Amino acid sequence: MTFRTRFSLQRLPAGVRESLYYATGIIMVRAIGLILLPVNTRFLSADDYGHLEVLLAFADVGSQLFALALPTALSRFVGAAAGWDERRRVCAEMFGVALLTALVFGAAGLAFATPLASVLPGTPTAWEVRMLLIALCTEGLLAVGLTWLRIRGQAGTFLALSLGRTVLFALLSISLLYAGFGVIGILIATAVSAGAQTLAMVWLVVKDTGIRLRGIDWPGLALYVVPLLLSGIAAFALGTFDRWILADAVDPAALGLYGVAVRIGVLTAVLLQPFHMWWMPKRFIVLEEPEGAARSARMVGVGIIITLLAAAGVALAGPLVITLMTPPAFHAAAIYVPWLALIYVVQESTSLVAVGCFLRKDGFAPLVINLVAAGVVIALYFVFIPRYGVAGAIGATLAAQVLRFALTLAISYHYARIAYPFGRLALVALFLLAAVGAADAWGEPLALFLLAGPVLALGALLTLVLGLVPAACERWPLLRRFSPLGER
Repeated sequence: MTFRTRFSLQRLPAGVRESLYYATGIIMVRAIGLILLPVNTRFLSADDYGHLEVLLAFADVGSQLFALALPTALSRFVGAAAGWDERRRVCAEMFGVALLTALVFGAAGLAFATPLASVLPGTPTAWEVRMLLIALCTEGLLAVGLTWLRIRGQAGTFLALSLGRTVLFALLSISLLYAGFGVIGILIATAVSAGAQTLAMVWLVVKDTGIRLRGIDWPGLALYVVPLLLSGIAAFALGTFDRWILADAVDPAALGLYGVAVRIGVLTAVLLQPFHMWWMPKRFIVLEEPEGAARSARMVGVGIIITLLAAAGVALAGPLVITLMTPPAFHAAAIYVPWLALIYVVQESTSLVAVGCFLRKDGFAPLVINLVAAGVVIALYFVFIPRYGVAGAIGATLAAQVLRFALTLAISYHYARIAYPFGRLALVALFLLAAVGAADAWGEPLALFLLAGPVLALGALLTLVLGLVPAACERWPLLRRFSPLGER
């Protein structure tokens, strides 16, 4: 990188500069993931892929337990701290709790790996469970450390750590798959790469903040994180719990198709991540500033727009990606992609508007919301999955996510009166929904892919005309003339 390039980057606003780092990392990480997709589907059958999905569902709920909601607590308490010395103390305490959690839960999990394997769906082996538990032991330490890097604006370090882990995982998993290890090879690669990243993270955090276990307000911390932990476990029902029910209701090949579709549909959330990584740890700090509610409304509007455009792009381009990158046995997965993209729109929009739910001194608001949504979705799963299989799981998840969004918005508004631009956002959403629906009538993956560019360009233009990106309207007089912001 030349001096001129470095100088230009330094002149960019901090949020834009950090988001560019995050975007670069996400693009490279996901590019490696897409390269691995044809490798995995070559060496793993559809049945093996379905078995891997069940294991990843266990990892999903396990990550909630090992992380203990400490990243959210770190962001919340740092936002209330006075000065960077106090913020470093908060990080040192959260990292100390994460280390203690990893040691206690990790030792218990490894000791009981065999009986745990016997009760999990999909009949995993004890060694598969052990490999997952090793990776899970790193969850809390990595989550706290990476959140601290985002708070500190150290996006370059964040990029190096994330990319290094992904490259190591890719090299190990490809090597082990070629050697014939199958699913266990992927899990070994996951454990080794997570462990390497954790060692680097421990060194960075200890150098910056140290680790503290003395002086922690344990009752206050527990009052905040325990409800959030239970909330995260409840949210597991809205995420990957359906795989456990599907494992007994459909054949493994159908579950494998669903797993491939999820790998593509989740790109909707991934494309939001550069913005998400910059905004979410700092939202509490911004909300406390003058005009914080107005700025928060604008930023959330921008986040939702990114999610809508991402979903439209994934829905239109995803089928061609599956066709080109997987064997014919997996091509039927394309039918699920648009619906999964829509689910991620609702899920990510919920996280963006939830700031008010976390302003209490306890975490009971998210817990109540997720318990209600989890109860609804589990009931719907047992009704619709036996009858409709994967389609029933997708429909039930979408209905529960919409309910969760409505509850989150209502409760969050009670604690933080933020006026989001939902009217204008609805116009963009309706346009993109109609455009994707009309394009889907073409059916052919290549035709859908070719229509993605015009649809996204028109959607982006509509957001500018509606004034949903205020900075652009300020810069370009023509947009300011036609947008609801008017001449100012």
